[in-house]
Amino acid sequence: MTTARHIIFGTAGHVDHGKSALVLALTGTDPDRLAEEKAREMTIDLGFAFLPLPGIADPVAIVDVPGHEMFIRNMVAGASGVDAALFVVAADEGAMPQTVEHLEVLRQLEIADGVVALTKADKVDASRLEAVQSEIAELMAGCLLERAPIVPVSAVTGYGLEEVRQALAEVAARAWPRSADGPFRLPIDRVFVLKGVGTVVTGSVVSGSVSVGDEMECLPGGRLVRVRNIHLHGEPVGQARAGQRAALNLPDVAKDEIHRGDVIATPGTFAPTTMMDVRLSLASTSHMPLEQRDRMRIHHGTAEVMGRVVLLQGDEMPPGGSGLAQLRLESPLVGARRDRFVIRSYSPMRVIGGGAIIDPHPPKRRRTKGAAAVAAREPLSTAELVMEALRSAGPRGSSLAELALACSLPENELRPILEQLSQQSRVRPGRQAVWFVEEAVREVESRIVQRLAELHAESPIHPSLPLNSIIEVAAPSPAERGCLRLALDALTESGVVVRSGDRVRLASHAESWTGEAAAARDRILGRLLGDGLAVPSPKDLAQELSLRPEECLRLLDALATSRDVVKIGPDMFIHEQVLAKATSAVQDYLQRQGTMTIGECREILGASRKYLLPFLEHLDRVGITARRGNHRTLARQS
Repeated sequence: MTTARHIIFGTAGHVDHGKSALVLALTGTDPDRLAEEKAREMTIDLGFAFLPLPGIADPVAIVDVPGHEMFIRNMVAGASGVDAALFVVAADEGAMPQTVEHLEVLRQLEIADGVVALTKADKVDASRLEAVQSEIAELMAGCLLERAPIVPVSAVTGYGLEEVRQALAEVAARAWPRSADGPFRLPIDRVFVLKGVGTVVTGSVVSGSVSVGDEMECLPGGRLVRVRNIHLHGEPVGQARAGQRAALNLPDVAKDEIHRGDVIATPGTFAPTTMMDVRLSLASTSHMPLEQRDRMRIHHGTAEVMGRVVLLQGDEMPPGGSGLAQLRLESPLVGARRDRFVIRSYSPMRVIGGGAIIDPHPPKRRRTKGAAAVAAREPLSTAELVMEALRSAGPRGSSLAELALACSLPENELRPILEQLSQQSRVRPGRQAVWFVEEAVREVESRIVQRLAELHAESPIHPSLPLNSIIEVAAPSPAERGCLRLALDALTESGVVVRSGDRVRLASHAESWTGEAAAARDRILGRLLGDGLAVPSPKDLAQELSLRPEECLRLLDALATSRDVVKIGPDMFIHEQVLAKATSAVQDYLQRQGTMTIGECREILGASRKYLLPFLEHLDRVGITARRGNHRTLARQS
């Protein structure tokens, strides 16, 4: 029975220990593709090959890396996307400096499975083989690869090749496949141009999938690119998935516009960063402690950037130590939570440690307080991380895309988590749904109720209040208006608040006219009943009744809310009985005559044009009449 597995192996080991020769013997493909490599008989850059394995449906990919210390940056770039190691040690030399350094890279990248190939077995006797096997076992004790089988092999004679293949097959069969769900991410390790095809990039697919015709984003620059063709194992395919080595044809991009270290990703799902909170560990083999603000070479994915290490727990980190830190980068990287990285010293250039990203987009941290904040975030489960992001967003809320970025999670993983958190969060549906943490909505609800209570106390004569009167207090930032609507809907549904159009009140509130306010109300209503449509303006009315203008306008607004009077123009309030009588007269006339001019209306109502125009425009607005030129008809006849 064959098993479908998309697994990538990466070689590792000291220079001239036979990594490339072993790959050639296993696959028939020489991974040394550069003329300079053949001339120097030494691997300089990354090489690639594919290997069919017994019991595994698809050929596994092998990334061959250089072993010389001068090219360690290329080695780390190649190792960053692999699932398992093909660790090579020459039987005639045993462990050497880059054996130890490459092993540290694998440790920091948490590559936990693989095969140790004891190459050049034809050059030594049985006792030497046994001694080197013991040496390697001791070197790997306590490391993630300590259980890897050690297989003697000779690329020259073919001895042990089948045993290596079988050991690789066993690793591939038990390897946990990378998820093809979520956003696509491919760190670029090679860029070249094919005549008649255009620019091609290659890399190991870290997550997600890509199909021919998809639009992707090239980061950190942010340029959108179109995938014209995809190749796997040298063959054209329609799709590439996580765990595969893929070549993407990007015809609209020039070779000098895209580089190793760039990332091809689903648009909008990852953002470059120049600052990362991390859990950092220093190799026990490091010759010196790591000191505050040391300048480092940071390797993440296929990228290498310079940066400084801000230690959050103490002034230095001893060899073998671990602690929280913030990396301040000199160039942007594209990272996600829990991504692994490697650090090398600035000079001399040696692998000295690495770690995992806790937060790829943190604020600038200060020591002590910064350590506490990062420590609190580090152990959070995915659901807790989402809740923290929602709490941080507060009444502003977060869209799915914003949450995905804040939590470094694909949107498809976020949806079920948000469903699980439905008792602790709320969503405002729409073209772009927005999620809010429950306590943020409750806080805005409290502000609404408090503000309405204050306004009702200030003006008990108003049966309800305009919505705008509470917005600035309940949601001072425009970004909080979505939460305000959600909170207001909840209060209305629960019966705490009553809404009517753009008016709102507490359900417990009843208008209260007492004392001077009641007396002023009666005087206003009496005056507005007196002269039909020929009503005074609020300013004139205030003067007539010896009221302050602002007080008179406040009383008129309250009467308009309770429908005792009707505001038919910016400066015109009519008693509802007067309006009803005038409206009835117009309707009766139009039912008899069919049409009516302003002059005819003046004869009917006995009012001047100054008052008739706003009255007739009001009838038009409420749908009683319809204007045609200089005539009006009943609206239902228009």
